[in-house]
Amino acid sequence: MGLIALLLPLIVSAVSGERLDSISASYYTEARDWMVGLLFVVGAFLLSYNGHTQKQSSVSKIAAFAAAGIAIFPTACKGCETTPTTALHFACAAILFSALAYFCLGPFREKLRGRGGKKQLRSQIYLVCGTTMIVCMVAIAAANLLLPAETVSTLRIVYWGEALALIAFGIAWFVSGKALPLLTDKDERLMLL
Repeated sequence: MGLIALLLPLIVSAVSGERLDSISASYYTEARDWMVGLLFVVGAFLLSYNGHTQKQSSVSKIAAFAAAGIAIFPTACKGCETTPTTALHFACAAILFSALAYFCLGPFREKLRGRGGKKQLRSQIYLVCGTTMIVCMVAIAAANLLLPAETVSTLRIVYWGEALALIAFGIAWFVSGKALPLLTDKDERLMLL
């Protein structure tokens, strides 16, 4: 899932061949199938992920349906008016990014609090990643509320905010996999063959 988060902005940009205003805008380009397909993969993964508590499982399931909702309810096309479908798209995106930030700021850091060494480093990485995601969401919302639509589009604020938030989550997910020797103690490291 971390790899999808890291690569989604690059894939939709490359396949669409366009300067996208948002990752979701790729729905109206040649990259639509990639975006929709990868969102359903993310949704399937989140649906099967149970975490370590009932709360984590519930948040994961909600995020799974939000990922599918982003794909099912497309954003408005350029120049189109906002519709109920567009509003559902935005709500699903907000829910998904909020759930991903929750995992970074909560469960990923839970057992690392007050611990030193590499565990503390991982905790700090999760904190930076989760905070980055929240700052990106707030920046996107603020830009859409306070700036002219043309400025938001020209600067690609939504695209860059979404991309940065996805990259932050991708990094957090890789770190949580405990396969990187630089960030894990030998006794907790996931051994890959």
